[in-house]
Amino acid sequence: MKVAIPIYGDYVSNVFDFAHRLLLVDIENGREAERCEVEIESRLLPRRAEQLKTLGVDVLVCGAVSRVLANMVTQSGIEILPFVTGRVDSILGAYMTGRLVRPEFSMPGCWPGARKGFGRWRRGCRWRGGKR
Repeated sequence: MKVAIPIYGDYVSNVFDFAHRLLLVDIENGREAERCEVEIESRLLPRRAEQLKTLGVDVLVCGAVSRVLANMVTQSGIEILPFVTGRVDSILGAYMTGRLVRPEFSMPGCWPGARKGFGRWRRGCRWRGGKR
């Protein structure tokens, strides 16, 4: 499984639509097998979604993402785990152990049960159970 995380330094980038770099992580048998960083080639949203597909990404773990780009990515068969924030290594560890749904990894107002934030958008892109 290949996981992509838009990054800014050692952190998950706040908004995927404007990120410049991706961390790609191959996960095999619940462990990190390989990682590399790649430059996001275009500012155009369709090309961002296309690049993820070309790279063989299965899951995109990101901060905020526009509805338009999210739809393009999911139509490519890539699962999106949005509204994630924190240090990349902590996020990867939480994803691989199924703990990414915890509030400390969620952008303010975006964790399940929150009363503020992206409530109306979240209806189209709900948090999913399982490993994140």
